[in-house]
Amino acid sequence: MNLSKGLGVASLVLGILSVVFLMFIFVSVIFAVLAIVFGILSVKKGANGLGKAGLIIGSVSLAVTVVLFIILNVFDTSLFLIPSWYQ
Repeated sequence: MNLSKGLGVASLVLGILSVVFLMFIFVSVIFAVLAIVFGILSVKKGANGLGKAGLIIGSVSLAVTVVLFIILNVFDTSLFLIPSWYQ
């Protein structure tokens, strides 16, 4: 039971980190995928609370990251671009 609780905590922490690092798309994807994997493992082992929360946060973060990546590629821009009117 301790292993599933640890996996749940890891899933939740990685899910939160994937939201925090949303500006860095590739880092966010790595954290989100790890959160989803650990969340699934935690739910399969029997711990429901933290594992489900990490699974949900990781899934939502991954979806938002993919949509952000698509939007940035369609508009051919960057998150770190300083607009010309600001300079």
